[in-house]
Amino acid sequence: MSLNNLSVLILAFLLLSCKKDFVPQESSKVEINEFVIKELDYKFLSTKSKIQYKNENQSINATLNMRIENGEKIWFSVRVALGVEAARGLITRDEFIIIDRVNKQVIQSSLDIVEKEFKMKLSFDQLESALTGNLLYNVSSKDEIRREGNYFKIVQQKESIQSQNLVNIKTSKIEKLILFDEITNYLLTVDYENFKPLGKILFPGRHLFTSVSYLDDSSVPVITNINFNFKEVERTNRPLKFPFNIPSKYVLKKI
Repeated sequence: MSLNNLSVLILAFLLLSCKKDFVPQESSKVEINEFVIKELDYKFLSTKSKIQYKNENQSINATLNMRIENGEKIWFSVRVALGVEAARGLITRDEFIIIDRVNKQVIQSSLDIVEKEFKMKLSFDQLESALTGNLLYNVSSKDEIRREGNYFKIVQQKESIQSQNLVNIKTSKIEKLILFDEITNYLLTVDYENFKPLGKILFPGRHLFTSVSYLDDSSVPVITNINFNFKEVERTNRPLKFPFNIPSKYVLKKI
């Protein structure tokens, strides 16, 4: 076993065991019709959160306003000190565009830019699901489903990526997502915490993303954390506005 594989296995164990409730007392197989996951259903979603981005080189605190049209687009605005907008972005199924107001440029890319950040290939639907606490993949009879303590554990294999979801039996909500790429040894975990009512369903008021990757020819992990603390969440059937006017003098940068 390589050092990278060993490091990832240790990190995965630590991340999975960071809460006492996640340590299983017993394990038993569960059939697909024996459990329910309560996912967030919406046409439009509007949120405001405090975010912290942190890696070994920098730490950024900001306010994030985000609007989502289910299955269509994700709009966001990042504001830093004194409420100044530092960036505005729009994600669709085809592209990812960021208006960088600090450097007066427009960054245009495909969703591959998400893979560069999280070191994990995610489709638009999967990114949207990760941001709202929903399942990334539909559950099928081919998946491994077990009851472990107070949680259902769903293990799925999609090509080189293994995913695990821990679902609280009492609330039927996903509380932890683990994605591991068996080819690259990259690991992405998402913890969903501080659930609050949103209509008749619960919404996680805190999301904690942790990405573990490696530089070329190095066994030392590079760890990136992005924490979302939601202050306002609203779902509605009323169409939202997605303002996105690109200044004509900004430099276009395609990546």
